[in-house]
Amino acid sequence: MTAAAIDLEDRPRDFGDRLLEERKRLGLQVHELAHLAGMTDYMQKRFENGTSIIPIDYLQALAARSDADVLYIITGARSR
Repeated sequence: MTAAAIDLEDRPRDFGDRLLEERKRLGLQVHELAHLAGMTDYMQKRFENGTSIIPIDYLQALAARSDADVLYIITGARSR
C-alpha cells in the first residue's frame, strides 16, 4: 500500500474530523465553506460531526472552488 491509500476502516467521523481541520486551516466559518460547496450550514455541520456521509459532488465542489486539500479529507495524507 502507498502512503495515500484509503483506510477502509475510516468511519464518517474520521472524514468529518479532517474536514473540520481543513475548514479551520483555511480560516473559514461553517457557512462560508458550506456556501463554497453548495451546501447548507446544517449539512456542513453534519459532515463535520460525522453524522452524514460526505457525497462526492460536495468534494468535487470543494476541489473546484477552494484550496481545500480534498485528498487529505479522503485519505488522511496531505497532497501538499
